[in-house]
Amino acid sequence: MTKFLQFLVFSLLSLPSLGFSANLAQVYKQALISDPIYQQIIAATLSTKEGVPISFSTLLPSLNAQLLPSVTKQAISGAASTFQAGTQTNRGYVFNLNLNQTVFDFSKMANLLGARALSKQADAALSAATQDLMVRVSKAYFTILQDEDNLAYSKANKTWLAKLLDQVKQQYRVGLKTMTDVYATQANYDSAVANTITAYNQVQNDRENLRVITGQLYEQINKLSSGFPFISPQPNSIEAWVKKAELQNWSIKAEQFAVTNKLQNIRQQFAGHLPTLNANAGYSNNYSYTSQSLYLLGRPSDQSGPTRTITKNIGLTLNLPVFQGGYVSAETQKARYDYENEVQILEQTFRQTLNITRQSYLNVSASISKIAADKQAIKSAESALEGMHEGYRVGTKTIVDVLQQQQNLFNAQKNYAQDRYDYVINLLVLKQSAGTLSGTDLEAINEWLKEE
Repeated sequence: MTKFLQFLVFSLLSLPSLGFSANLAQVYKQALISDPIYQQIIAATLSTKEGVPISFSTLLPSLNAQLLPSVTKQAISGAASTFQAGTQTNRGYVFNLNLNQTVFDFSKMANLLGARALSKQADAALSAATQDLMVRVSKAYFTILQDEDNLAYSKANKTWLAKLLDQVKQQYRVGLKTMTDVYATQANYDSAVANTITAYNQVQNDRENLRVITGQLYEQINKLSSGFPFISPQPNSIEAWVKKAELQNWSIKAEQFAVTNKLQNIRQQFAGHLPTLNANAGYSNNYSYTSQSLYLLGRPSDQSGPTRTITKNIGLTLNLPVFQGGYVSAETQKARYDYENEVQILEQTFRQTLNITRQSYLNVSASISKIAADKQAIKSAESALEGMHEGYRVGTKTIVDVLQQQQNLFNAQKNYAQDRYDYVINLLVLKQSAGTLSGTDLEAINEWLKEE
């Protein structure tokens, strides 16, 4: 009971408390133990790795013991019998011990090498899945932050339009504005209300998407600080990152081990043409005890006594396949086709990985420039909106001009939010493609997440 209470307390302390704002590292740690996709891959990896001891066991000695106890009782009677009458009981056992050892079996050897390749493939696939989980969690996390920013911008836009609508209505009542101005402002306000509802619903939907991964609903998560450093990836060379991906990407490594497994499978099937040699040894102990109560010509005849027979043998068994109806040739050819198929999968994985690496690098570099441009666009849109609003007051601008400029500001704010989070995700995807993404990268990002 004490251990259970300790486990319960530890579990409760590990969970985010009500009103607590979770950060990226906490969400990722929860996903490590809760994401069904990741847990499936862990189980599949452990299952695959058991193939190595299973295959190795076929090359080790096998020892079988057999014990056969028995009791036999006979009743003898009749004139035709050698004895006139009586009983005979045999009690005994047979104990057999057989030892077999593979001396040469190329099929088993190739199967072991193939199992080792599959084990390494499973390890590489698990590493790739771990990095993929980091990216999936980060995408879901920052998508929520982007949604929350969009919701904040939508609310601000709605509030601004509500004030403008109230001003226009008051000016219309005193004859300074036309009904057309009221209708145009009302239409934009109604659209802003609908956009705010949509933005709120999107936040809730994406929170549920994160719950699919973690099994928990996070009502509050930490925000990305405005001082987050948007810097170029290091090394600042696209070819350097491509080279890293060629050598370190876990998906490529997994496929390389898969190709090795298919190559060993060809050898395993071809081994059906080769002889096998096995050593075997045996020991047999046959013991019996006979109890007799027989009568010969009216006089008793007692021939009771034990009997033991011990047999030992040792030898070699050479098996040479001659003809199996073309089975081995067909299986070998099938294995060659499977190998060629796996080679093409490796080539496709290789090309896709390098393509993603190049695109991610370019996206990271472009995001830095876009973020700077977005900041300037927001400042320019705010200044233009103030000037447009002042021009509308003095009659040099129309309400349509003001509303359009407010929409431009709203769009610039949304673009800024999207480009900030796109930069972080593209940077993580770049490191994932290069095979260097680790928990340290999430911890570094986590340092720039602040609770509001």
